[in-house]
Amino acid sequence: MSATEQSPCGCDEREAQPSPHFNPPGQPALRYRLGSHRSFLRRMIARLSQQALAAGQRPLAALTTRDAADPSLALLDAAATLADVLTFYQERIANEGFLRTATERSSVLQLARAIGYELKPGVAAAVYLAFTLDDTPASPAQTVIPAGTQVQSIPAKQGELPQTFETSVEFVARKAWNALRPRPTRPQDLSKGATTLYLAGVETRLQPGDYLLLVGTERERDPGSERWDLRRVLSVQAYPDATGGYTVVKWEPGLGSNRPQMLPSAQPQAFAFRRSARRFGFNAPDWRLMPADVRRSYGGTATSGEWPRFAIDGSQPQIDLDAAYPKVVPGNWVALLTPGYAELYRVTRNETVGVADFGLSGQVTRLAVDTTENLSRFQRRETVVLAESELLPLAEEPILDPVTGNQIEVAGVVSDLVKGQPLIVSGKVNLNDEQPTSAIVFVEAVYPNPGFTTIVLRDQGLGATRLIRSTTVIYANVVAATHGETVPVTPIGSGDGSQTHQRFKLKKSPLTYVSASTPAGIASTLTVRVNGVAWRETPSLYFAGPHDEQYIVRRNDDGSAMVQFGDGVHGARLPTGAENVTATYRFGIGQAGEVGAGAIALLKTRPPGVRSVTNPLAAGGAEDPETLDSARANAPQTVLTLDRIVSLQDFTDFAAAFAGIGKAQAMAFRRGEQLVIHLTIADASGDPLAPTDPLFANLRAAIDAVRDPTVTVELASFIPLTFRLKATVRYDRRYRDVDVVAALEQALRAAFSFTQRDFAQPVTAAEVIAVMQPVAGVIAIDLDQLAYASGRAGSHPTLLAASPARQVGSAIIPAELLLLDPAGIELALIAVEVL
Repeated sequence: MSATEQSPCGCDEREAQPSPHFNPPGQPALRYRLGSHRSFLRRMIARLSQQALAAGQRPLAALTTRDAADPSLALLDAAATLADVLTFYQERIANEGFLRTATERSSVLQLARAIGYELKPGVAAAVYLAFTLDDTPASPAQTVIPAGTQVQSIPAKQGELPQTFETSVEFVARKAWNALRPRPTRPQDLSKGATTLYLAGVETRLQPGDYLLLVGTERERDPGSERWDLRRVLSVQAYPDATGGYTVVKWEPGLGSNRPQMLPSAQPQAFAFRRSARRFGFNAPDWRLMPADVRRSYGGTATSGEWPRFAIDGSQPQIDLDAAYPKVVPGNWVALLTPGYAELYRVTRNETVGVADFGLSGQVTRLAVDTTENLSRFQRRETVVLAESELLPLAEEPILDPVTGNQIEVAGVVSDLVKGQPLIVSGKVNLNDEQPTSAIVFVEAVYPNPGFTTIVLRDQGLGATRLIRSTTVIYANVVAATHGETVPVTPIGSGDGSQTHQRFKLKKSPLTYVSASTPAGIASTLTVRVNGVAWRETPSLYFAGPHDEQYIVRRNDDGSAMVQFGDGVHGARLPTGAENVTATYRFGIGQAGEVGAGAIALLKTRPPGVRSVTNPLAAGGAEDPETLDSARANAPQTVLTLDRIVSLQDFTDFAAAFAGIGKAQAMAFRRGEQLVIHLTIADASGDPLAPTDPLFANLRAAIDAVRDPTVTVELASFIPLTFRLKATVRYDRRYRDVDVVAALEQALRAAFSFTQRDFAQPVTAAEVIAVMQPVAGVIAIDLDQLAYASGRAGSHPTLLAASPARQVGSAIIPAELLLLDPAGIELALIAVEVL
């Protein structure tokens, strides 16, 4: 039949060609159908007039009706419907046969098992708990916190459920470790050059201009000792606090600057001189102005320049002051000052006497002092006498340095801390911080000192974190814990030696898996015993012998777990018995366990002497059971790495498949002649990982177990970056503006979320517009601004870059991850009339 010919029915009955079966690579679904109901029906109708017998006759050529109500056409319609249904399911079956296109969890599960991969069951969150013991005098000094001690979180908001955590190891807690404090003060350094003194209290009555004496106790035993110095106060500043406060006194120049022979004292004392006096006769009239008869009466001569006996010979340890000063008592210090020189003396006796000389008379204080050394240098008119010395109590110097680095000095003598013991250091970086910053550190060494203890921390300790000393607390009763609640030993079934592959379901779900340094990154908490004997869990029974006491665990779509045993060929059958199969395990897993700092506060089991518990750091390192999309990406990695690391890509694949790790990227660098593999990682929740996190440590140990030991490997958490955008949106006014804004924000947050972005992936203006434009109601987008929100300054009209891992000198900087800031969307909407 030609292209212009028609069948006797008057319709075009050229045979419809089947659809081609070409599928480009990387498609999310296969096109596998031979046709649809319409194409099948057209094809069968076309063959009614063309169907020929062997003799060449066309017996149906006379059937010219094409009425759908005709029984013949109805029969063809039914056949086309059948073919349509069959090909639909044929295509679905074909899609379920490939990992990329399968949509059913069971299909992905079976395809993954075909290459030895089991969908990851998830991993429980890990946390460090700080216990506080009862510190009353009657309470014991220490108590044992058993492994498996249960604590529970308090939900932070409506809809959350309390989560149970259990301690991982047994721990001996001590009352003295409840809350250690950084050493707040240290002895003052009053050696040569010092210009500051700390005094106890705030009521010192010192004023700028007062004289301050610093003297060692050696001066009491040796009047010739030079361990003293005298300074005039420049400033006085009081700092009151709950303990009485302290006062800071400053002077210039530094100690010893004008007394180079002065040595620092082991026991310095500080004295304030409350009185400034003069020697008797300092105000005597000028001898040269005296009348001749006065001069003769004193036995002087007209040519002498001063009163007779006016000069101080210094042979007697005696000082006459210009008035009576009854508060100058034995034991006081007095300092004699003359321009350019000062000397210190100790009062041994004080008496009030009447004196008349040099044209003066009156009651004066006569002091006997401990030495005559240099008394002759202090003549009457030039000398100032500093007296009424008052002892000022010294305070230790406050330590204002932040708590940082790998060494902490704590107040008091702390004993029994051991190498490797975890500590939690918590404090504020800025005084206006709402919440303290906490870090887990580990003890490397402990050095007791008089009045304080130096704790050296492993590796970098606190690193560059700088905590304000007065806000910092060190918790030493710290125990690692993981999410999940233990189910005591419970029968799960009865063995029957006549049956193969017996299966029993665990009553509680989901089964808990904790982070471990295995290739998969997890370890099960399940222990199965048969007749009291523990059997061993194995990934597959294929290699098990007929007498191997092994079992496998299979997880169902609802999160429950099945324990399956062998058939006597691959794995032993269960022996017959009544409820002779028992199990103990924990249940609870995933990101529900990633509770915030301070959320864990309830003791479900309270060891004796324990008063409270908390988690200064948030729980982390969890991962929900694997999704289909994740399984499609991770399952092939089983055959890529085969639990070993050879190539650079193997590092990325191995880490990405490790339970609890959300992203990984490996880069190779040269440090001199040394090859360094740098691995940037993030946890499954999109949070950075500290080297002290259990997940970080387990990943490192797992990599070290299967890599080339001659290669240096460094792990580091990613550097977070966020961006913001500002756009003008023209939208169809038939839509509600709030709905358009909500849809745009949802689309943007989904497209630029942690799960959708890779390390070092840039953000372009075209990409942002491509995400926004398909939203219902949007007509046009004008992107006004694209800028970094945190982690970096600057903006660009078309592109924001994120850097991969890079080498700067000998240091390697981790890769950056650029995500949308939570408050980074600013939209201006303009309603447009659509004709």
